[in-house]
Amino acid sequence: MGKLMQRISRARRWWKVSVPAVVVLFSFFLIVACEDDPTDIGLELKSALGKVQPVYVDTLRVYSSTWSRDSMRTDHSSSLILGNILDPVFGWTDASFVTQYRLTAPWIPGNNADVDSVKLFLVIGDYTGNEVTPMTVDVYESFRHIRYDTVYYSNFEMYDSISVWPVGSATFHPEDTMVVVYLSKTFGRRIIRDTAALQDNKIFTDHFPGLYITTRKSGALGEGGFAKVNLLDAKTYLAIYYHNDLADKLTYGFGINTYCARIGLYKHHYDEAPPETAVRYLDQEKEDTVLYVQGLAGVYSKLTIPGLQRYRDSLVVLNNVRLVIPFHNDPMGAIMRKPSILALRVRLGDSLFIDVADRQVPDLYNGRYDEEKEEYVINFTAQVQQYLLKHNDDLSFYLMTDYPAFDMERVVLNGWNNSRPLKLILIYTEL
Repeated sequence: MGKLMQRISRARRWWKVSVPAVVVLFSFFLIVACEDDPTDIGLELKSALGKVQPVYVDTLRVYSSTWSRDSMRTDHSSSLILGNILDPVFGWTDASFVTQYRLTAPWIPGNNADVDSVKLFLVIGDYTGNEVTPMTVDVYESFRHIRYDTVYYSNFEMYDSISVWPVGSATFHPEDTMVVVYLSKTFGRRIIRDTAALQDNKIFTDHFPGLYITTRKSGALGEGGFAKVNLLDAKTYLAIYYHNDLADKLTYGFGINTYCARIGLYKHHYDEAPPETAVRYLDQEKEDTVLYVQGLAGVYSKLTIPGLQRYRDSLVVLNNVRLVIPFHNDPMGAIMRKPSILALRVRLGDSLFIDVADRQVPDLYNGRYDEEKEEYVINFTAQVQQYLLKHNDDLSFYLMTDYPAFDMERVVLNGWNNSRPLKLILIYTEL
């Protein structure tokens, strides 16, 4: 009896070990056995604990549901998203933005200065979507003042504070690395003749609050796409070409820089997808056979694993806990790029999500898409160990893109009750 009590006492001391120590221990075995499979690392940990029989479980139920966001913070980003697509799963999604532009130096245009042309240059850093269909970029003058020191969200309302007609338009092709939009001379003349505003940026941004940049709506299913505009690239700027009494072919460039307020704006109309392919049971505690994940402040999947409760009062040490989530091919699966990595998060409060503890060791966490197996693998052993140690009460996890406010990608994945189902794999050692 005394030996039994000593064994239980030792087990309980192990049970109270801190999760950071567990993570460090896993990291140690990763370093000394970097050629091994993650499950082998678990077996080495098991051997270190003096145990020889791991327990393997892959039958725990994972309940899922799909939820939408109303907005996300999108100010101060160095890149913003431009474009739209009519997606047979996610409906119509539109991405536009508003930005200030500023004086690069005080400007004196000279006597009888007049505008020859005005051009807006936008550097494109990335694109996903239909690679055949061009889009039309429209640039409007903004009359709403935005401030650099203010927080803005993706549902910020701009549409009642812009010029009635675009001040310029251009056709954008998916392979383009720069969009050049010719703006109206009338717009340029308003700037060049406001000589008081051309000496001071505060006055200038008061007189010329900014530009609203959008694309015309795609007309058919599968048309359109999204481009990442590198706003802080030196080659993204507004140029006025002009002449005066003394010289021809003069140029003045306005910068879009870190001191410019800028906001990404998104619209989602999920109801514009055909009913037979659209996201089902959105914002309901109701399960589908698939999971939905979308960037641009779109949808995410909630995963709940109540079966973990049975291990909370057991004397076990986790060797490995992982989700294996197969890709589900859908009508846009070959057109829209998949996220290169998925984030598994837990919720704090109403709207704050934080990464599971395992993201502190990225190689152990994984989260990447395996092209060969067509699946994502996410290890979250440390997070579940925290739950078993009663450091948290998280039985629900949230699957989303890594940067959901700015990621252009989307993906459909198999759920637990699919023919090729999502699996939760649990490997543990009994003490």
